[in-house]
Amino acid sequence: MAKDFAEFKEELLSTEYPEWRNKLSSLTLLILVTSVVLSFWYLYLTVPGLECYRGFFYFSFLWLIVQWIVIGYLYWFSNVPRFARTAIKVMIAVANCWFILFVFSLTACV
Repeated sequence: MAKDFAEFKEELLSTEYPEWRNKLSSLTLLILVTSVVLSFWYLYLTVPGLECYRGFFYFSFLWLIVQWIVIGYLYWFSNVPRFARTAIKVMIAVANCWFILFVFSLTACV
């Protein structure tokens, strides 16, 4: 039992990550976060009556840049343990799901 726990702990703290998986997950996340923010920008700029979401529009620039920086860090540096790398990627994906729900709930501010 103690041996199994030690192996499990070693796997979670491992910083070894296959290069193909690193490239694939980084590319997938980049496409996800960029397309979500671009869809919001498209709606904001093309649908009349969404001027009241100007603050969210400006905030989305910061949102996108921060996500790109985090994904870039995960891609370039291999010192992040496996459990943290996985948790960060899941948090990015879940946060973008909430952003998608926000985009679908937009109504005109007439």
